[in-house]
Amino acid sequence: MNHYTTIIHIRCPFQPIWDYYEVELQCSNMVQCELFEACCDEVRGLEMTQERTADWIREAIRDRLPDLTFNLTVAGRHGANCRTVVKL
Repeated sequence: MNHYTTIIHIRCPFQPIWDYYEVELQCSNMVQCELFEACCDEVRGLEMTQERTADWIREAIRDRLPDLTFNLTVAGRHGANCRTVVKL
């Protein structure tokens, strides 16, 4: 299994703070890391929830690599200092 990881920042829609998420792509195929980064770059700095962030990145990966079977995890630290994980 191949793992690709990056960190992004998203503006919290509920509090005037930044949330930081670690995004991990897991798949059996090799993926050009620039494609993974481009999918994550689409949401960097935007204002949205963690769930919406995970869904957006998942759809961006599907658009660029439609035949790829993968797992996506978005784990982050919110302004309230809690760690939340979304797995798709």
